[in-house]
Amino acid sequence: MTATFLSAPAMRSLTLIVACLVVFGSSTAAERDADSLAPATATPHAELHDAMVEDLRFLTSDELQGRSSIDPTILDAADYIAERFRGFGLETSLFDGSPLQFLDIAVGPRLGSKAANFLEITSYGSDQDEDDDRVELSLSRDFLPLAIGASEQALSGELVWVGYGICAPEYQYDDYAAVDVQGKIVMMLRKEPGTNDPDSPFKGAENTRHAFFETKVATAIDEGAAAVLIVNDPASVEKMVAAAEQRRQGELSRLAKIRQRLLALPAEALNAREKLNGQIKRIESMLAESDEAATAERGLLGIAEAGTQSQHGSASVDAADGEPTPRPPIPVLSISRALANRLLANRLSEFEAEIDSDWQPRSRLLAGTQLRLGVELTPSSARSPNVIGVLPGRGALANETVVIGAHYDHVGMGEFGSLAPGTVAIHNGADDNASGTSAMLRVAGELVQKLAGEQPVDSRRRLVFIAFTGEERGLLGSKHYIEQPRFPLSSTVAMINMDMVGRLNDNELTIYGTGTAEGFEALLDDVNEDAKFKMVKVQSGYGPSDHSSFYQAGIPVLFFFTGLHADYHRPSDDFDKLNLIGMDRITDIISQVSERLATAPERPVYAETEKNVQIRRQLTVSMGVTLSQQPGDVVLSSILAAGPAAEAGVRAGDQLIQVGKKTVHRIEDVMEQLRLQSPGDVLSVVVRRDAEELKLEIKLRPR
Repeated sequence: MTATFLSAPAMRSLTLIVACLVVFGSSTAAERDADSLAPATATPHAELHDAMVEDLRFLTSDELQGRSSIDPTILDAADYIAERFRGFGLETSLFDGSPLQFLDIAVGPRLGSKAANFLEITSYGSDQDEDDDRVELSLSRDFLPLAIGASEQALSGELVWVGYGICAPEYQYDDYAAVDVQGKIVMMLRKEPGTNDPDSPFKGAENTRHAFFETKVATAIDEGAAAVLIVNDPASVEKMVAAAEQRRQGELSRLAKIRQRLLALPAEALNAREKLNGQIKRIESMLAESDEAATAERGLLGIAEAGTQSQHGSASVDAADGEPTPRPPIPVLSISRALANRLLANRLSEFEAEIDSDWQPRSRLLAGTQLRLGVELTPSSARSPNVIGVLPGRGALANETVVIGAHYDHVGMGEFGSLAPGTVAIHNGADDNASGTSAMLRVAGELVQKLAGEQPVDSRRRLVFIAFTGEERGLLGSKHYIEQPRFPLSSTVAMINMDMVGRLNDNELTIYGTGTAEGFEALLDDVNEDAKFKMVKVQSGYGPSDHSSFYQAGIPVLFFFTGLHADYHRPSDDFDKLNLIGMDRITDIISQVSERLATAPERPVYAETEKNVQIRRQLTVSMGVTLSQQPGDVVLSSILAAGPAAEAGVRAGDQLIQVGKKTVHRIEDVMEQLRLQSPGDVLSVVVRRDAEELKLEIKLRPR
C-alpha cells in the first residue's frame, strides 16, 4: 500500500459500542473474536490454510529483509512464489521459459568511473604540515560525491571553512558574514550549532530547516560557492557505525538460517539446493565486498544519504525586475573527518567546540589551500520481477482474462517509504503485503481445485495470477504489466487486488471498486450471505494500490482491504499481529468472487467512478460510550465509568451535536471522525444537555 484514502462510513447498526474493543494481537485472539462475529465453520481446505501460514512465515521472515523491490532478496521471494505457482500446476513458461517479468526500477544516481571522481589538494596553507602534500586522497576512504550535487568534469578553487554553512538572520547567526566564498570551495559541518542543547540559539533537540542538507547546499549556491564539502558530526558517525554493524549482523544471521535450511534438505531436493546455494553465494559476496562499516567509521555519507539534486534548488533575485533567476547546481562531496581535520591543521574538534560554546561563527579563508575535484554521477536502476502464473481458460470464454493480483514487495530496511523515520530495521510487512500475497496464493490453489479438478468447468476465462513488484515505489510492477501485458487488455474483463487483508477487525471488510462495473455490488452481497462480513463498499476504482493501474486502463476492479493501522510501514508490522482466521474467511470470499467472474457468461462493463478517495483507517481509539441512533440524532445512551468521555464530563442522555468539525446526524458521522484520531488525541465534542449546548474535550484512549 503506497498512500492513504478514506472511504464512506459503513456502520449500519442502530446502536454501536465505541469502547474497549480489541485489535487482534495473535491468532488465538483472532480466533476468539472471529468466533464471536460469525458462525464457526471448518476450513474447507485445511491443507491450503496450512500452506498459507507457511507462505506468511516465509514472506515475513528476516531472511528476506523486508522484500525491498531493489534488494537482491526480492529475487528469493520471487523464486518462492514462482515455485508455489508451479506446485499448483499453473503455466509459468511465459517469459523465455520463466514466470518472471522483469522491469527496471530507478534507484537514483551512482558514481561513474573512479578516474572521473577525484579530490586533490594542489597546494597547502602555511600552517599545515609540510608532509601533507605527499598524501594521496582516495575515493571511499577520504571522500564520496553526493547525489544532492551536480557532476563536474574538473574544478579548482581556494578552500573556505564556513562552520555549519548556515545563514539564519532569524537566529542572529551567519557563517558567511565574514567571508567571501564567490567561486571558492566551502567546507562545512553537518547539522547546526548546539544540536540537542536547549540553550542554543536554534531549537535545541529539534532541528530547524538550517540543519537540512538541502538548505545548506542551497545557501552555498546563493553565496556563490563553486562546490561544497560536508563533514559529518561525531554523534551521526556513531549512529552510522551502529547501523552498519546491525545490517552486517542481520546478513550473518540470514546466512546462518539459509545454511541450516540447506542442511535440512533431503538429497533429492536438487532445485531447492541450487537456489539456496545461490542465495548463500550472493550474501557471501556482498559481505566480502561491503566496506560499509569502515566508511561509516570515517564519517562518509552514502551517495544518496543527503538526498538528490532534484530535491533542492536555488534562485537569486534579479534587481531589475525582482524575478528569481535559477542558479545551477554545484558539486557536493562528503569528506572524512580525518581529511577535514588535516585541512584545518588539526583543529576540527577545536572549531566545533568553540562554535558550540558561544554560538559565534568561526569562518575563515584557509589561505594558500587549493583543491581540485571532479564528480561524475550517472543514473542507475535495479532489475526486479513481477511473478506470473496462468490457469488457461476453456470453451467459449477461453480468450478472456481475469487478473488476480497482490504486490509482494515492501520497504526493506526502512530506507525508502518507512513511517519510522531514522529507523534502520527490517520492515517485515506482514500485513503490507505478505497477507495479500499469501491470500493470492491460496486463492490460486482453491481455484485450480474448483475449476481444473476432476470435473472441470466447461467454459471459463483465463485466470492470470500476478505477484507485483515495485508497488511501494509507485505501482511500478502493475504499471509495467499494463504497458507490456502478457494477454490483451482488451479481453481482460476484471482485476481483483488483495493488499493488506491480514488485520480483519470488527468484522469489517472494505472493498473498493464496487462501482467500476454494474452488478459488482449485487455479486458481493450474494457471496456475503454466508460469510456475513460487515462490508464497507467504496465505489471508486482509484487508489494507492495495483488495482488502480488496471482501472485507469479501462478494466473493472475489486480491491479487498482490512484497513490502515498503527503498524503500517513500520518494523512492528509482524506475523504475530495477523488475524489468520480472518484471512481464511477473506480468501474464501475472494475465491467465490473470482470463480463467479471467471465463469459468468457476460463480461463486466466498465463504469467511471469518483477519483478523490483516501485510505480507510481502522478504529484505534475509544471514547468509552455507547451510541444510540435516534431519528436524525445521535444520543449517548451509556457512559463507561472512569472512561475518557466520563472524565471529560459527558453524561448519559447527552445528544451529540458536533464531533471535531463534523456536525453529527448519524452514528456514521461519529465513526468517520474517530477513524481520523490516534490514542492520546484530544477530541472536541459539542453536546446538548437539556436546553444547553456544552463544548467538552475528550482525551481518547487506545481501544
